Amino acid sequence: MKTKMIWSFVLFCFVATGPIFPQQKPLESRPATQPAQIDGQDEEWNKEALYFEKSARVLCAFQNDEENLYVLLVFEEPKSLSSIEATGITLSFNAEGKKKKESGIHFFKKILSPEETIAELEKEGQILTEEQKQSIRAKAGAIVFVAEPVKGKGQPEEAEFGAPAGLRPAFKTMSEGQRVVYEFRIPFAQSEHQPMGIGASPGQTIAVHFEWGGMTGEMRKAMQARARRELGGGIDKEGGAGTVIVPGREGGGAPGSGAMPIPKKYSFWVAVKLAATE
Repeated sequence: MKTKMIWSFVLFCFVATGPIFPQQKPLESRPATQPAQIDGQDEEWNKEALYFEKSARVLCAFQNDEENLYVLLVFEEPKSLSSIEATGITLSFNAEGKKKKESGIHFFKKILSPEETIAELEKEGQILTEEQKQSIRAKAGAIVFVAEPVKGKGQPEEAEFGAPAGLRPAFKTMSEGQRVVYEFRIPFAQSEHQPMGIGASPGQTIAVHFEWGGMTGEMRKAMQARARRELGGGIDKEGGAGTVIVPGREGGGAPGSGAMPIPKKYSFWVAVKLAATE
């Protein structure tokens, strides 16, 4: 009996760490004849290469050159966006094509004050004249598109980037009516000064994981505060950290009238065959 249990565990480990979707043909990353402009526009993308992901009801496509992977993600149904504006979106990668996250990048938008904008630009190596600084200070602020590594155990809180800003991961998003486009650039090279690289090379088959939406910490706090108000003196049970236990489910909400709906969390894997380059 024990022997059977051991062999079952070994077999499970083999299947769980094997190639991702062995029964499914990987998506083809098209060769990029020139570096893609990361502007949230999809005019330069081949529409025939768009892949429809049923579980999240989004379109995606891939292309690459020798140094970067370019990713297009298109939302045509507002429902699929969930709380992406609040949570941002995380892309994770496995250079061996396995369904196991090796590295990840969190892409999100952030609003900066004028002084924060100046500091951020100078941090990226831009030399601003006093006239340029005054022009920035005359505005209310700026929206910046941020890419941060998903930190693992033992990783430093702040990564040191030796790579120029133009060679780091980047993204932009634009909307036209109900249609929303996300465009990404992720470098292949991975090093001490480029911690957000995929660690793969053209010609390989890699696995890419998309994740966004769900409930943010702010949403959870708001739900708990609302539950306190609605239940009032009837609350007699709290969690270990002193927070009200609020039952709920994705797409539904906590008990009580006018309950706050919980945004759905979306995630899916795809296998991608990178285009070989000369």
